[in-house]
Amino acid sequence: MSLFDRCYYAFWKNLIYYFGKVYWRLRYNNQTEIPREGKLVLIANHQSFLDPPLIGIGMPRQGHYMARDTLFKGLLGWHIRHVNAFPVSHTGSAVAGIKETLRLLKQDKAVLIFPEGTRTEDGKLGEFHKGIISVARRSKAPILPCVIQGAYEAWPRHAKFFKPYPITVTYGKLIPAEQIQEMDEDELLVYLRDTIREMLGEEEN
Repeated sequence: MSLFDRCYYAFWKNLIYYFGKVYWRLRYNNQTEIPREGKLVLIANHQSFLDPPLIGIGMPRQGHYMARDTLFKGLLGWHIRHVNAFPVSHTGSAVAGIKETLRLLKQDKAVLIFPEGTRTEDGKLGEFHKGIISVARRSKAPILPCVIQGAYEAWPRHAKFFKPYPITVTYGKLIPAEQIQEMDEDELLVYLRDTIREMLGEEEN
């Protein structure tokens, strides 16, 4: 990563952090649970466009983020590339996104994944896609569950702009790679979703 990219990332991280503290009364819980180095997969619920930056700026290290390929155009595309976003097809195969995720994890990066695949329609946790299973097994990376709350109210899916509303990001307990490898695919998918659901305090459907 170039000096420009490091400075650009740091600038936006600090700007969003202090804006969030004032505008959304942004709070973080359990930041000490985040490993400072080594490959890491973070999984989180997906409430709004605010999720990637607000979850990312709470980490003591840089994160990398999937974003749908249609966003990588013009000035916005230039910007999100320089804050570590990488494109994932929103209509076709997710293979390219998985390959890029595995490449980053091989370099001991931290990658944030939203297993629901899209923002919630009603604020509730949706079903998880199996792509996370492929990443978890092939990368042999630990998984850190985290949840964001209040972002749906601050910027729901069909709203044109965000509004002030208290937002909290909570990081959970690290799930070791060994534990992940011991579970079969269906068991792991249920376990990950149940972990996020419990952190959110949602009742089982």
